[in-house]
Amino acid sequence: MSVEIKVPDVGEGVTHVTVTDWLKAVGDRVEAGELVVEVMTDKAAFEVTAPATGVLVEICVPADAEVAVSTPLGRIDGDGAGAAP
Repeated sequence: MSVEIKVPDVGEGVTHVTVTDWLKAVGDRVEAGELVVEVMTDKAAFEVTAPATGVLVEICVPADAEVAVSTPLGRIDGDGAGAAP
């Protein structure tokens, strides 16, 4: 089962964020609640946590890219079956 890591709604009228750094790489195991990616708005920087335990199988948005709130940043596979070799 695959779960998307999405840009959370940070409120305050923020509609876009910039991905600043991935803390995990494709193939890394992550635990639910673990920090996986850092993003920045025009007002603050914050970390996005893994919504589920599994293996990070895809990074959809590279560092330095700007994306809208709710955009999928990456994907976690709960059983690790979709992990890249």
